[in-house]
Amino acid sequence: MRFIVFGEDWAAHPSSTQHLIKEISQEHEVSWVNSVGMRTPKFSFKDIKRVFNKFISLFSMRKKSEFLNEFTVYNAKILPWHQFSWVNILNKQQIKKTIPLLNTSIDDDPIIYWISVPTAISMIDIREQDKVIYYCGDDFSGLDGVDYNLVAPFEKELINRADIIYVVSDALKQKMPHNKTFLLRHGVDFKLFNMPANINEGLQKQRPTLGFYGSISNWVDLDLLKQLVKARPEYDLLLIGKSKVDLNELLALKNVKHIEAINHNQLPHFSQHWQVALLPFVDNAQIRACDPLKLKEYLASGAPIVSTSFPAVDKYKETVLIANDVQGFIERVDWAVNLSISSGLMWRQNSSNQVKQESWQQKSHYVLNQLKSVL
Repeated sequence: MRFIVFGEDWAAHPSSTQHLIKEISQEHEVSWVNSVGMRTPKFSFKDIKRVFNKFISLFSMRKKSEFLNEFTVYNAKILPWHQFSWVNILNKQQIKKTIPLLNTSIDDDPIIYWISVPTAISMIDIREQDKVIYYCGDDFSGLDGVDYNLVAPFEKELINRADIIYVVSDALKQKMPHNKTFLLRHGVDFKLFNMPANINEGLQKQRPTLGFYGSISNWVDLDLLKQLVKARPEYDLLLIGKSKVDLNELLALKNVKHIEAINHNQLPHFSQHWQVALLPFVDNAQIRACDPLKLKEYLASGAPIVSTSFPAVDKYKETVLIANDVQGFIERVDWAVNLSISSGLMWRQNSSNQVKQESWQQKSHYVLNQLKSVL
């Protein structure tokens, strides 16, 4: 099979699309196209910096991934003003110029377009023998950093054109056509997160550490965290990840520490050794539709988990300590600290067993077997 994948920038963060495609590329030809954008740039320092970085990357038209040698990552000269038809025409031309697979003489062989960024549907010419997969991992109507007014018409077109739609949650499945939509929950790199890893020297052994890693954005309940660390000064809170929100008030508290994003394979050196793993999310449309990668990674690591209430954790409610309010969250953190130091309980083993059979390899085999039936 030959895949052309439209996802986020490769290696920007280890998304579910990257995990799946990494497995698929072991057996099949893959061309990865870096993000073609889902919003119009604004006149801000952040956007100017991003446009500049994109411009620099364009000089390397064909670039090997820093993680893999199995496939090639392409940077297409894409204009971000997708709302204009003339821009779509130019972008389609650039995509064809950029990806050699679209210019080969093997006209009869199908191409499988794997699309995680809906605007990409405007940039491809789909032949009769080609197949389109829409991999929907988020509710774009509530996703931070996405201009949904811009994306909505492209997502509608993609839904109509897709041969198969994969979604990560029941909430997303309800929004899609039932006859071609399949639930594909996130997997986990079980070996990475479960195999014993040495403790990172940045973790204090003398005090219980409450940990969270991932993007720190408006879906993280910072007010909940502030109340938690104020109520429990004997605990340390460690946040790992790039922040899109103001953390100054939280970081002013002595028992809070923030580390910028670290390499994905270094995370077990933290998550296996902190006393509690946190999922402190607000209640919004995005969280109700999500299936956080870190949930299964936390489970594989084995640390007790304390979470706010949202649909994805319901499956693990016998293992995850779920709270519906601030006081309940604080109480469950106390319980989790005690669980983490109790040698008589098999908590870590029971936790990791919950996701032992949910590897990315197994998820990719499910996808490939299904594709063989439609090609």
